[in-house]
Amino acid sequence: MARVFIIRSFDIKKDKSGKEIDFEKISNDLIEPARIEAGLDGGTTGKIIDAGNIREDMFTEILKADLVICDVTVHNANVFYELGVRHALRKRRTVLIKGKPTEDRTPFDIQTDRYLEYDIHDPSKAKDSLVDTINATMASDRDTDSPIFKTLSTLPEADPDKVRLVPSDFVEEVERARAAGAKGWLRLLASELSNRRFRGEGLRIVANAQLNLKDYEGARKSWEEIQNVDRDNVSANFALSNIYERLYRTNEDPELLELSTQAISRALEDTEISRAQQAEALALKGRNQKTLWRLEFENLAKPEERREKATNRTLVEAYESYRKAFLEDLNHFWSGLAAMQMGKIALELSETEDWEYAFNDEDEANNYKKGLKKHYEEELQFVVPMSINAALKHLKPNDENRAWAEISNADVLFLSVDKPKRVIRAYEKAIPLTMPFAWDSARRQLNLFSSLGINKELADEVIRVIDLRFEDRAEKSGGEDAAETDKGLHLILFAGHRVDETGRKKQRFPADRVDQAEALIRKKLEEVTDNEQHFEALSSAAPGSDILFHEICAEMGIKSKICLPMPKDIFASKEFDAREEWRTRFLDLAEHHDLLVLSDREGLPRWLHDSKQNPWERGNQWVLEMALTQGAKRITLIALWDGENRGDDLGGTAHMWQIAGAKGIVNRKRIDAKELTA
Repeated sequence: MARVFIIRSFDIKKDKSGKEIDFEKISNDLIEPARIEAGLDGGTTGKIIDAGNIREDMFTEILKADLVICDVTVHNANVFYELGVRHALRKRRTVLIKGKPTEDRTPFDIQTDRYLEYDIHDPSKAKDSLVDTINATMASDRDTDSPIFKTLSTLPEADPDKVRLVPSDFVEEVERARAAGAKGWLRLLASELSNRRFRGEGLRIVANAQLNLKDYEGARKSWEEIQNVDRDNVSANFALSNIYERLYRTNEDPELLELSTQAISRALEDTEISRAQQAEALALKGRNQKTLWRLEFENLAKPEERREKATNRTLVEAYESYRKAFLEDLNHFWSGLAAMQMGKIALELSETEDWEYAFNDEDEANNYKKGLKKHYEEELQFVVPMSINAALKHLKPNDENRAWAEISNADVLFLSVDKPKRVIRAYEKAIPLTMPFAWDSARRQLNLFSSLGINKELADEVIRVIDLRFEDRAEKSGGEDAAETDKGLHLILFAGHRVDETGRKKQRFPADRVDQAEALIRKKLEEVTDNEQHFEALSSAAPGSDILFHEICAEMGIKSKICLPMPKDIFASKEFDAREEWRTRFLDLAEHHDLLVLSDREGLPRWLHDSKQNPWERGNQWVLEMALTQGAKRITLIALWDGENRGDDLGGTAHMWQIAGAKGIVNRKRIDAKELTA
């Protein structure tokens, strides 16, 4: 959803004749209805309530807003100051509106600007016109509507992508989610950004984390939301090109590779992209050619068949695209590395009799081989390592691009067939365990060499060693991808009522019916389980149904994870009060079960402090998103629930039942809690 910032006067203001104008009425009757109908998110300085420097927040909104609506009806210094800031920073998408009748004339500097007029006594009459103006402005390819950029045509526009004012605790939560390998948590964070002022930059941070965890569908959705606002956003086009290509590898849907190619084309059509971005786009084009090339042979059974099929013109075209990208910008080391890798393969295959048939005749084949050998041995072998080393000298230790440079350095060592131990150690040092996506890329390339019989033994050994490291980490962390089985995963969610507190007026789960509740939960769990599937479970650990569920799962040999919306100690102090027996059972469970914790504090994180969310409802949504991203073939929610749509508090069993049903792919099994009070 595109974001608007509204610059206007507040409350009642007077024009120079003393006439009173109600700007709250104008906002309520004209601006807000038009904003909503046009599908825009955002608001005014009145909505900037974060602690900190309000001017910094306001400037950020003015710069980053996809559209600004400015009301210039009266002479208000703040309004004109903010309008001037917008005109100085952004070329386009500023809409001026002016009420009439009024004695305040439009200032000279903006007299020539077009603006929409409205009746100050009945502003609602102009609503449709304002909606049309908003839509036309968003769709317009007009060069500029800023008098500053009209006058100073060579002045560069500010780049909103380079201004990053994202709350530190949001960034920290994204990092915790990524470190936990929690794809569902990241999807939750993406969904919570819809009305945040830092939505665009926040989505970028989440999307990059999703990509690192190989949640390609989640990353696709996040980047497409960014692109919906700015279709020509270069970063979004590059990211989506990668994501579409990754998804194409999985299901070989031609539309996905075409979408990838279109994203590259949009980036290349931008006349203002840098040389580095030009190199990136050309390298991505080569990557798509390489993907098509691999599909021609990678499913063949025998190495000799694969080598024969791989020796073709597409190999040469992909190599040339990578080399062209690297020559565009010698600092763009990954395109140089890719050219080096494809060049190595081409040199190996040029020694086969099939090489000649990739060209029009024998002379062309031999001449190309000579040129390839020269480029590889006299250019790439020397320049690519220098490019990588230059990057390593300038990249900071915490820069994610440094990890890619380290991996590239290991890849170069592999190509040189240096001592095997040195190569393996280089990969061990370079591959971050928090970036499965990075290993997926490196592993895929090593697999390519192995499948074609090039440095096969070394490639296989590197894959074996690094795979073991990721498997060990998954087992220790209990992450979402920790368990793999030949059986399809059936994930069971559970939600249920707490055991009644002493003195509760309307009983729902009487304390003397615990055995009956346990029997009902066990019976339902036995109904949905069998020996044909692998079962895992997720649930909170409130006193009563949740704890019973975890205990029954343990007895039945089902691995269950405890999902808490806040740290264990805070959760225990809030949930158990004087119910010491249940507290003890909770602590026993926590000692022997994996704990997944959403927040590092009680309640909502600071970055959500002004939202209407409830921390317990947020916890339910988190658990559901976690379930939906574990790759389960089947998800079932079991709920011990009385069927009442409103429970004691927000975020209870009724809420989980409702949001699970809204997803459409969760099987719901209800245990009627009214049996406990019958």
